[in-house]
Amino acid sequence: MIGPGAYLQSDRLTDPVYAWAPPEAGLPDGTVWKFHRAMYGKNNACRHFHFNTQSHFLTIPDITVSSAFDTIYLVVLRGAISTHVDDTLNAGDPAFLASVATVLKSYSTHRPDHGDIQFAGITARTDNSGIDCDAGPYAAALTPLPLSPPLSSPLPDPKALHSLAAKLLWVGRVDRPDVLTNAAHLAKLPNPAGADARRANDTLAAVALHPISLHYPPLDPASLCFDVYADYSGSATSPLYRRQPGYLITLVDASRRFSFLHWASHLPHRVCRGSCAGELLALADAVAAALAVRLLLQELLSRRIPLAAYTDSSAAYDLVTSFKDATDMTGKNDLFIFRRSLLSGSIHTISLIQGADNPADALSKPLYARPAPNPALTNALLAGKLHVPVISCTTSAGYRTAPRDAAPSPRRAPRPPSPARADEGGVCPPPRDL
Repeated sequence: MIGPGAYLQSDRLTDPVYAWAPPEAGLPDGTVWKFHRAMYGKNNACRHFHFNTQSHFLTIPDITVSSAFDTIYLVVLRGAISTHVDDTLNAGDPAFLASVATVLKSYSTHRPDHGDIQFAGITARTDNSGIDCDAGPYAAALTPLPLSPPLSSPLPDPKALHSLAAKLLWVGRVDRPDVLTNAAHLAKLPNPAGADARRANDTLAAVALHPISLHYPPLDPASLCFDVYADYSGSATSPLYRRQPGYLITLVDASRRFSFLHWASHLPHRVCRGSCAGELLALADAVAAALAVRLLLQELLSRRIPLAAYTDSSAAYDLVTSFKDATDMTGKNDLFIFRRSLLSGSIHTISLIQGADNPADALSKPLYARPAPNPALTNALLAGKLHVPVISCTTSAGYRTAPRDAAPSPRRAPRPPSPARADEGGVCPPPRDL
């Protein structure tokens, strides 16, 4: 949590800020405080503090601001700093870490985070095998909801369900991607019933039944690759809260060990009139999120990292790898953007996979859906490796250079014969009255 005193370390304001003294200060009524520094709670306080800390971090030799994120600073092949107000995460070689520690000594609230870190109940532990993120103790402290029959009746107070769903949402976003879709679906229900409370309890029990710790192993920098998996659940007739795009962004090496960098499961931000448009939307969202993270890693490692996209929709795959036009206009922009990315090489490969092997399936439908999502994501988390069989694959180079059949021209109906003219031996039609 950000302390109120952190912002007082920012630069002096050009114009002071005046505020009434709160009753807790124990001062006479009508006392006014005059602030010459950024005050906690003001909209621009973070901005003032950010530029103050930025000027200090930029004194480290050879350090630059990342082109992908304004709050990340890096030295190529040596280390990086990620900041959020007075929270600082950094990693690098000993000389880089010593420079960061020297900068942080000028602040009384900054503390560099190393080794074991705990934030909002989630614990991250570091050892020689990598980083392990564990939400088990946090989830174990959550209390199941009381159930009262009949389960088909609406809940008298849905706040308890939404509160538990919000806590499960925090677990799913940080440590357990396999339960994120359940939490996202339950948190958005407009009129929950007793059966939804039971589903929330089942989700909480699943976290305890399968104590999975999210592991980030050391990867081989020479063979790094971004793998992006996307999926969509819903149709044109599904209610809005049952339409769910989901995607998974992983960093893998040649051994197929992986690190989950980002995952999402949410309501579509745009209307999709069909499942193919929804699949294209999920692919576009996944690639857009992956490109920003890839830019950061390419700056840090000073090398290009390929990006591969995976989908289990044969219709979306055929549209992207051909010159066909989308029949659903709601997915046309996503289709053109994806084609341009494949042509330019921003996407190295797009592959078609089986729906039973797609790990993003668990991010597009809840565990209690019928049919239930496949176990590919859970199996990958347990095994520590992610290898998905590919049905068909198209590379960027092949998409640009492979010969293609010319599109057949539409056949036109034969023109009707023109009326015969008198000079050709025919008979002129009688004149019409104007």
